[in-house]
Amino acid sequence: MTDITPQLAIWIEQVHSLAQTGLAFSPSTYDVERYEELLKVTATMAATLNANAILDPDLAERLDKRWRADVVPGVPGYVTPKVGIGAAVFNEQDELLLIKRTEGNWFVPTGWADVGYAPAEVAAKEVREETGLLVTPVRVIGIYDMGRWWRKDAKPYFYNVMFYCQLDGGELHPHPVETQGAGFFSLNALPHPMYRRPPDWIDHAWAVHQGEQTETFFDPA
Repeated sequence: MTDITPQLAIWIEQVHSLAQTGLAFSPSTYDVERYEELLKVTATMAATLNANAILDPDLAERLDKRWRADVVPGVPGYVTPKVGIGAAVFNEQDELLLIKRTEGNWFVPTGWADVGYAPAEVAAKEVREETGLLVTPVRVIGIYDMGRWWRKDAKPYFYNVMFYCQLDGGELHPHPVETQGAGFFSLNALPHPMYRRPPDWIDHAWAVHQGEQTETFFDPA
């Protein structure tokens, strides 16, 4: 039997985002009541989304209050996914640069998009800050819906833009706070555990590096 819990989590996220956005655009009193009721219902659903399907009323109340407090008027209150930026970097031995994140999993250098920076600038900045290496973004490998494929429990819901980058120089010095280590690894000797779920970003990065993937990946409509 298929476990639909991940899909339920996405549906809950969608409905609560719609309710927050509705409240942001100065609805009538009647609609305010309906949107607030939607927030309460989705908070209750979210607080029941556990292994035993048992409602946690305190959690439901906290979620409802937090989501309502997050509402701001107008366009700033329109709920959209956040954006993460990642960088795939290979050395001359065709090894991929990976960092061990603070939670213990390995991944490419990545971080949230920053205001005032172009996405490519963020990619280069994250590599420099997390590893000490200097890179130039060359092309976009893919744009990934993290909620759809990789992290069904992703909070906040976000997209990740993965750049293929040219290694220009610098010395490998893993950031002492943001990482637990960093290094270059061959495709046949990758460290564990890794963030690696379908669609496989490592396969995409490797295909781009080898010249086998010429088009940018994106999740199908």
